[in-house]
Amino acid sequence: MGKKLNIAAMGLFFTALYLGMNYYVYRGSIRGLEVPEPLLWLLRGAFLVIGSFFIFGMFLRKKPYIRNIAYLGNFWLGILSMAISVFLIRDLASLVMNFDMSRSTVIALIVTVLITAYSFYNGTSVPIVREVTIPTSKITEASQGVTITQLTDMHIGMLTSKKWLEKTVEIANGLNSDYIVITGDLIDGNRDSIQSFMPILKGLRALRGKYAIMGNHEIYSGLKDYHRFVKESGLTPLRNEGVTISNHLEIYGVDDLTVEKYLETPIDLKEILRDVDPDRYSVLLLHQPERFSQAVDQGIDLQLSGHTHSGQIPPLEWIIPFYFRYSKGLYNRKNSHIYTSPGTGVWGPPMRFLSKNEITKFHIVPKGE
Repeated sequence: MGKKLNIAAMGLFFTALYLGMNYYVYRGSIRGLEVPEPLLWLLRGAFLVIGSFFIFGMFLRKKPYIRNIAYLGNFWLGILSMAISVFLIRDLASLVMNFDMSRSTVIALIVTVLITAYSFYNGTSVPIVREVTIPTSKITEASQGVTITQLTDMHIGMLTSKKWLEKTVEIANGLNSDYIVITGDLIDGNRDSIQSFMPILKGLRALRGKYAIMGNHEIYSGLKDYHRFVKESGLTPLRNEGVTISNHLEIYGVDDLTVEKYLETPIDLKEILRDVDPDRYSVLLLHQPERFSQAVDQGIDLQLSGHTHSGQIPPLEWIIPFYFRYSKGLYNRKNSHIYTSPGTGVWGPPMRFLSKNEITKFHIVPKGE
């Protein structure tokens, strides 16, 4: 009962926040302008209708007929986020500067349109490939190193483009890596909305193995559908367990930390990593870029994470670096590393502003190369 109340309270909070976002953008878009009353009522109606698409899309997301409405709703959420960021800068500047408010509103609207258009183009583009080389004394020269391709936060669901996924799989296959790992948020929908993507994902090819862990959206979507989707897609799920790959490598996969709150299942990282072999190169797959210090203390050499999307669009792009210590890219502690990917795909608004959709290829090479 308590959990249901918490979910309901959270739903009310985010609904109120969303309504507030719409109101702020509405007021900001007419500030300083002389808008005729009939046009004002038309604008209010447009905000009411278009703004409701996101709400309907969230509550009816499991219905296949809602796809177009959900897509428009998420697109509108992206526009709101862009507009809030631009208007916020304008409004803060107006506190210390004197300028024509009507002109500033027109400029702000033009800037919003431009960055929204760019972010949509950028967010729907196929992923770039980023290559990261990490030297280690645990890999011998005779082995010629290990290559790992990381995909993460693809959010496959009713808003996913099959052409985009096909191209993403093609790019990943072209890297010819020893291993492919998917570090959570692979799916974002129920069985009906993800089933048709299975044959495409099954086409992923790695020389030695393909592994996947769950993210927070697998919990929201349903673990039963996730397990079936992963296995039928030819991936090996890792749930709080490790696999010894060779004399040089072992990979551990841990459930997303959200299970502690939503499923009341504690994640005991020390217990999961109790058998880490100090002589092998140990890779940890953990969706959120958290608990890195503990992982290092347990002997992990490389932690691969995602989740943050590098903020994806403003204003979250400004906030995420303050919320997550390891928000994007490569960091090190002692002799270990953590890499937080900005994500292979996007969540919600089909947009990205300052980051790119990314597939990451890791070269784990003998020290000295």
